[in-house]
Amino acid sequence: MDNKLHINIKNAATILLYSVANADENIEKKEIQTIKEIIIEFFSISTEESYSIIENSIIEFKKSTSFFKYGQILNENFSYQDKLDFICCVFEVAYSDNELHFKEQHLIKQIAGILNIENKDLIKSKLEIKKYL
Repeated sequence: MDNKLHINIKNAATILLYSVANADENIEKKEIQTIKEIIIEFFSISTEESYSIIENSIIEFKKSTSFFKYGQILNENFSYQDKLDFICCVFEVAYSDNELHFKEQHLIKQIAGILNIENKDLIKSKLEIKKYL
């Protein structure tokens, strides 16, 4: 995988995580912290790199009119298991402020749709994260 593509995957994932945090139009520090921890672990990157990715992703998010293209990048580059792991991360961000807002729930369903995640797997992921948190 060339570096530019890899950066696009990391940014695409971060933008989707950020868009879930922003779905209720209230981004808390805990949500940003959760996103940082997720991308460090998910992509095995340094803390410094995570700050750069988050910063760039927030800028890109604010310019963006649709998150569909970011989902497509992940859809084309992630295995089904990667997608399931990622959707768990998405739920983790949504629950990081201790409540799943209906707008977050709706956006997660859209992301799962773009990633072609079966509904039973989406429900299983949600329950898994609820139990974990």
